[in-house]
Amino acid sequence: MSKNDPIGKATLDYLYKEPDREDEITVLCNVTEEDIIPVSYLFRTFDEMPKSEQIALKETKGKVLVIGAGAGCHSLWLEQNGLDVFSIDVSKGAVETMKILGVKNIREQDFFTLNELVKYDTILALMNGVGIAGDLQGLPRFISKIKTLLAPNGQFLTDSTDLTKLIEEEEQGYDYEEDDYIGELEYKMIYKDESSDWFKWLYIDATRFSEIAKKNQMQLEVLSEDSGFNYLAKLTVL
Repeated sequence: MSKNDPIGKATLDYLYKEPDREDEITVLCNVTEEDIIPVSYLFRTFDEMPKSEQIALKETKGKVLVIGAGAGCHSLWLEQNGLDVFSIDVSKGAVETMKILGVKNIREQDFFTLNELVKYDTILALMNGVGIAGDLQGLPRFISKIKTLLAPNGQFLTDSTDLTKLIEEEEQGYDYEEDDYIGELEYKMIYKDESSDWFKWLYIDATRFSEIAKKNQMQLEVLSEDSGFNYLAKLTVL
């Protein structure tokens, strides 16, 4: 496994962990306190998934691309329900984990390098998969790539969070400049002695997402929203 792969190391360790041990991934953020992700969460079953993820999986159809597939919980469910699924992740360890778990069609690959001659009826990017865009400036490029990979009448399903509303609701302090867009964050992940570099990650409110999507000839529909201001969106080509 390559260096700087905390997700991959964590998922591989989890496959062989002691039954009473619960490992965690520490997530550092440039504007707020650190967070913790239990490694077990990456292996959740359908019944353990948030409602938005369950809706997304049930809405998925045809030939499917799963971006940032991680340990493969979404890919496995889709394959078990008879769909043709191609799963990618940049983590070598996560790809190895999926192979061990029996995910069928996997590749260690950056989303932006995918062959645009291959088309998909559904592209799925959950756990704030739109974050791959990095920031608002990178979102049009991300949407453009999605469009090139969609088959006619295809759909892109992703989720995100309106952090502005979340901050107002929770009254939490975020250390960011007044003119900055609060959804443009930077993260670093740590698992045991393995840590990633700092990377940009975008959270975007549905209104702004819809506006940017429309400027790039895509239409956004919100399929669900919860009390924590997390929402599931479907994007289709206009």
